[in-house]
Amino acid sequence: MPIAEKEFKIGLMVTALLEDRFNKTGHMREEACKAAERYAEVLSAFGKVVNPGFFEYEHQAVRVARVFKEQDVDLIVFIELAYQKGLIPMRALLELDVPIVIWNAQFVNEFSEKADFDLIMMNSGMAGLPEVTSALIRSNRTFFLVTGPIDDAGAKAKIAQYISAAKAVARLRNSKIGIIGHPFEGMTDLMQDNFAVMETFGATCWPIDHDLVIDAFDATGEAEARKVVQEQEGRARKVEVEEAMMLRSARLASALEKVVAEGGFDAVAEFDQVWLSDQRIGIIPFFGTSRLVENHVPFTCEADVLRALAMLVLEELAGHSTFLEHYILDFKRDLMFNSHDGHGNPSLADKAKGVRIVPTIYYEGFHGFGASFNYAYHPGEVTLFSIGNIGRGSFQLISAEGSFLEMEPRDISAPQTFFKWSGGSIREFSEKWLLASPSHHHTAAYGKLNQTIAAVAGMLNMKHVQI
Repeated sequence: MPIAEKEFKIGLMVTALLEDRFNKTGHMREEACKAAERYAEVLSAFGKVVNPGFFEYEHQAVRVARVFKEQDVDLIVFIELAYQKGLIPMRALLELDVPIVIWNAQFVNEFSEKADFDLIMMNSGMAGLPEVTSALIRSNRTFFLVTGPIDDAGAKAKIAQYISAAKAVARLRNSKIGIIGHPFEGMTDLMQDNFAVMETFGATCWPIDHDLVIDAFDATGEAEARKVVQEQEGRARKVEVEEAMMLRSARLASALEKVVAEGGFDAVAEFDQVWLSDQRIGIIPFFGTSRLVENHVPFTCEADVLRALAMLVLEELAGHSTFLEHYILDFKRDLMFNSHDGHGNPSLADKAKGVRIVPTIYYEGFHGFGASFNYAYHPGEVTLFSIGNIGRGSFQLISAEGSFLEMEPRDISAPQTFFKWSGGSIREFSEKWLLASPSHHHTAAYGKLNQTIAAVAGMLNMKHVQI
């Protein structure tokens, strides 16, 4: 649940110099206004568009900036129809702290022999764009470029990619991360300044008293727990946990869901072992945390805040994410075996292999081990993603494209997969990954996402390491 309810908005800026002391093409103004409406219509396929209309002069640029501020736009798409003095659009752009996409656009894809000057005036933005790009560079402002006519599929795909990245950044800036317990002792990669997290990503981190979960657990009855179990059985998931333990795990799952909803948390970084010795709960929460990940609430173990943020990004880019850790290098087949205790996203399981709910084998609590999921992820193209802590309050994004391969799940009470890197040998992958300051945890989502993650990094003004 975002901190503030807000619709993602795209601000459209369309400008050109038509009429001044020397230029006398004011008769094109009506056509220019129609042109802005046409670009707004195209962009509306990607989200709500705020279109203040075609502007030409400095006082109009000020008005555009004010409209964007009032509407709280998340991204600007800037288009020049024809030459414009760089100062005019910069008057607006310098007032706005959101990602900027410059669309070097035209209505035509050729310059025919029958073309007249009016056609030039609606299709010659390239004449003035160097002033804007150089001014943005001088101002140390990051921007993104798309070149192509209004109906070009490649240009639209690139715009869609940047808008997707901007949505991920907007989600981070409006997110609330809960922390239950503390980072696992001695894990240096999980040691970061959470104020630096807010400064860099915009996300706030809030502690959740583990007693809130205990109270919610105590308030959850057996009938409610049985509904949780029946929901899993209704999805053809085989329950192999004895009834009393399964109901206890389901009660904890329901309790976690209630605490997350009541606190308005977008993701949670949790120390799973926090309730093991507590006589009221006394089990590991793997079943509940995986269930929440499946329902688009990222959960990480060992109170890993940065991977919670990474999962939020992937949720926006791909619709689903999961949490993993590199385990074994299979040198013979150039594969990396990935898993992590009982944490994962069962909605991404290979349906052909099935999903089992089994007793976990990792951590024993006062009441036993608790329930976990055992399955293999379905095969397909994927991107691994992590956020590297590089010191002094700075971070970098790290990603690698490859594939999850079909496999028979091992009986290890955990989600699992074989990852094959698209770039070459697993030896080279592991060394490149280790040199990128990645953390011993990472996240994953289906699809080829390196370029979009690079855009996210650019919008956050940080480095992206592509493995």
